[in-house]
Amino acid sequence: MVVDIGGGTTDVAVISLSGIVYSRSVRVAGNEMDEAVMQFLKRKYNLLIGERTAEAIKMEVGSAYPLDKPLHMEIKGATSSKACPVPSP
Repeated sequence: MVVDIGGGTTDVAVISLSGIVYSRSVRVAGNEMDEAVMQFLKRKYNLLIGERTAEAIKMEVGSAYPLDKPLHMEIKGATSSKACPVPSP
């Protein structure tokens, strides 16, 4: 299986015996995942981050399948009520 997650679409293909058995393109991609990370941190921790930080979080601790041990990352952003920089909890 080959998965290509681009900025606007995600392409998936299943390859067998040197040929494509199945392929599909869907309109869910990296940009929407970045936005989901930003919204999660805003809702759960009242923390505002930018697109670059969301992309860094996705690349460093994101996973397509459950991990045996969760990954951790320190991030910084601004509180949505005061817009003051604060470290993440």
